[in-house]
Amino acid sequence: MIESYLLEHLVVFSEHRTLSETASVLHLTQPTLTRSMNKLEETFGVPLFTREKKRIRLNENGWMAARYAKEILREEEKMIAQVKALDRRRRTITVGSCAPGPMMELVPFLTDAFTGMTVSTEIKPEKELLAGLADHTYQFVILNHPSDDAAHYSEPCGSEHLCACLPPSHKRAYDTSIRFDELNGENFLMMKNVGVWSPIVRGKMPNSKFRMQDDQESFREVVEHSLLPSFSTDISLRVVGNYGDRLSVPFSDPEAQMNFYCVCLAGDETKYKTWFEILRRKMG
Repeated sequence: MIESYLLEHLVVFSEHRTLSETASVLHLTQPTLTRSMNKLEETFGVPLFTREKKRIRLNENGWMAARYAKEILREEEKMIAQVKALDRRRRTITVGSCAPGPMMELVPFLTDAFTGMTVSTEIKPEKELLAGLADHTYQFVILNHPSDDAAHYSEPCGSEHLCACLPPSHKRAYDTSIRFDELNGENFLMMKNVGVWSPIVRGKMPNSKFRMQDDQESFREVVEHSLLPSFSTDISLRVVGNYGDRLSVPFSDPEAQMNFYCVCLAGDETKYKTWFEILRRKMG
């Protein structure tokens, strides 16, 4: 049995070619490294190096050993990562979503459904969400359409309506509804990661510029001290409320309304039966 640290020493030596450089990279003394090389040869029972006056080089045996050592260390790292990921999955429910709004309302329900487990959420593009569902990075993903893939199970989990969040001085602040084209060309404040809402508002208002904010706290602070329009949704209004004295005017365009679906791998709906029952009660 070869200890991992010896394999690491061999791999680093194959990359740097000299004992002095290898010792420097590994933060070892040269005598310590030399003992490692000698121990490797003893373990293999064949010469791995060609020795010259003050230098050693890998011979053909050594190069083969170094190639295998690199593969073994890579597999060892993979093994550790996979075992840790499995343990994390046992203690964590990870949900990926195409938009932040659904998670604002779903996280408390997830916490109730999976007692004692940590709930982790991410906003990602659909392609990454489906890839993460397939490789078990996510237990659930939230999409803005039901999945038509036979490998998936979909359940409705809510809807969201986009609004223009306007200061009282804005000429449209007291309207009951508004269209995207009526605000096209105005500059907006917007959160950086709003998922699928970003291409919608950019596509519907191509002449507008969007000043991005990274986090909710800084976004709220900037919005409350600015006269620029921003965005809200019926979900954000329910969960975090409006920004200062602003008024939220719903967009009347059909693109401003979005339905969401909770998707898991087919067959897992039985495993997550309690969660889907909670969702159905939530949907009424």
